[in-house]
Amino acid sequence: MTKMPHTGIIDETLGGEQELLMRARLHVEGAYSRFSLGMTADAIAAMYDAISSAMQRYVILDGVDYDLIRNDDDDVSDDETLFRVLLKSGIFDDVTTQEDFDFIEQTLDDAFEDQLDTFDETSFLEITISLLNQLGISSTP
Repeated sequence: MTKMPHTGIIDETLGGEQELLMRARLHVEGAYSRFSLGMTADAIAAMYDAISSAMQRYVILDGVDYDLIRNDDDDVSDDETLFRVLLKSGIFDDVTTQEDFDFIEQTLDDAFEDQLDTFDETSFLEITISLLNQLGISSTP
């Protein structure tokens, strides 16, 4: 895997939410660049990181702009748990399901294991773009 697109260019003066927004946007940009260069595994990792950063932003906003529905034992530093919390809290639309995140996570695992023989870039991008848009991140190339 190559260096992530945000390395060294995120404004150090940005606070938590703004830093996560910038990180997510840079990961999206980096993902599209990597897809165009044929660096599929790196592109998948960058897109996953964009979603992760965009979701983490809601932890910062919890209780300020959003009231997340979660249990005391929910570890929102875990992406899968955070996705479930955001889904339950109505951050995502009614069409979005746990299977969407499972697909993205499995695709990332496949990328790390060099098992992308049946990778469906169209489905991957449709799901990730939908999630990113719902998380407030513009995801157009």
